[in-house]
Amino acid sequence: MNNYKLIIMTDDKQVVLERILQVTRYRGFLIDGITAKVNTGNNIATIELFVSSDRSIALLIDQINKLVDIKSVKVDNSAAKRLKAKECSA
Repeated sequence: MNNYKLIIMTDDKQVVLERILQVTRYRGFLIDGITAKVNTGNNIATIELFVSSDRSIALLIDQINKLVDIKSVKVDNSAAKRLKAKECSA
């Protein structure tokens, strides 16, 4: 199973997080963790979503990008590699 960390920039609206979680579940990804922060100065939220799946991460990124209030989605591969290394050493 592959681990991924997505960094999602979005408008600060409560419904966005629900939509992201719904798309993630529908696309067959397991949610391993999530953090969300809001910059009240510009009303932009940053969501870090840790997911795992045997499926291609491109499937999930494409679907999240289609959501209305999404500004950007990127994968932090370095964080996923560190997470996998921790699992192997445990």
